[in-house]
Amino acid sequence: MPLVEPFRTANGRTATKEALLVCIRGDAGEGWGECAAFTTPTYAPDTIDTARLVLREYLLPPLLARVPLPAIRGHGAARAALECALLDGRLRRDGVSLAAHLGAVRSRVDAGVAIGFCDDDAHFGELLRGYLDDGYRRVKCKIEPGRDTAVLHAARDTVGDGFPLAADANGSYTLADATSLAGLDRFDLQCLEQPLAADALADHAALASRIRSPLCLDESVTSATIARDAIASGATRVVSIKPARLGIGEARAVHDVCVAAGIPAVAGGMLETGIGRAALVALAALPGFTITGDCSASDRYFGPDGDLTEPFALEDGRLGVPEGPGLGVTVRPEQLERFTVARERIRAKDV
Repeated sequence: MPLVEPFRTANGRTATKEALLVCIRGDAGEGWGECAAFTTPTYAPDTIDTARLVLREYLLPPLLARVPLPAIRGHGAARAALECALLDGRLRRDGVSLAAHLGAVRSRVDAGVAIGFCDDDAHFGELLRGYLDDGYRRVKCKIEPGRDTAVLHAARDTVGDGFPLAADANGSYTLADATSLAGLDRFDLQCLEQPLAADALADHAALASRIRSPLCLDESVTSATIARDAIASGATRVVSIKPARLGIGEARAVHDVCVAAGIPAVAGGMLETGIGRAALVALAALPGFTITGDCSASDRYFGPDGDLTEPFALEDGRLGVPEGPGLGVTVRPEQLERFTVARERIRAKDV
């Protein structure tokens, strides 16, 4: 699916969204899930190809044979997609929305937008002003060594003092960059997301004592257990929670860890289609998400009518939480046909 604006981070450039969808059909009806892994293992170890393999060979056969699933290590994106499809089907059958199932406390959530790298400063400013005019309530800018101060200076000048501004480094710095990272404090960042490598919890704790900007961990948090350890060690003061990477159940568990510790949570997006976005928005309606997350409208990525489901649209800077059963969105057959490049079908009788 072509993106209306290519998205560039420290991990690479994305001009299209490639998604692996999981549809489960059975006695409980139909349920959908989205695997939001990327095509290359630059952001996380998972890719669309590895997720497809794990689903086909290790997750779906025992499920269809009605035997216990094996203990699969890693491969969170594949497991998250299957979990979402199963939960969507069950909740649709029971007439319960995902938001209600999770314990949502809001019917609308504040919308935020993440901006990738732009080679043209004028284009960056144009994009940013456009998002502000649209009503977005938070801006997050991608940064990396050598491309941080100028980006944040331009962003702060545009959004003004007091507007929520965050930076995301996708692990591109090291602890040796602590002095330059401390220099970013002058931009009054709401949080500085994942400045160091995903496995560098001790370095994040050391960095946290040397800068004023609150650190937010994303790639580092792969489970509720790690979230608890990161908080206890002082490595983070904000946690980015991505249901597409963790799975809905584990994402809810991480949220509960944050609430228990008094740590703000932020809902993190992964360029999802309307299927994954429905799960993200439902999760963002939980009480612990006190910082506006990467919950953007569908037209931010796919244009006004390019999503796979009915579009998520901004209303006064917020997105409505789906109220219908399950995910609360409907996959549009014509859009699915338009963008599908391959299908695989696994039946119980074939297992």
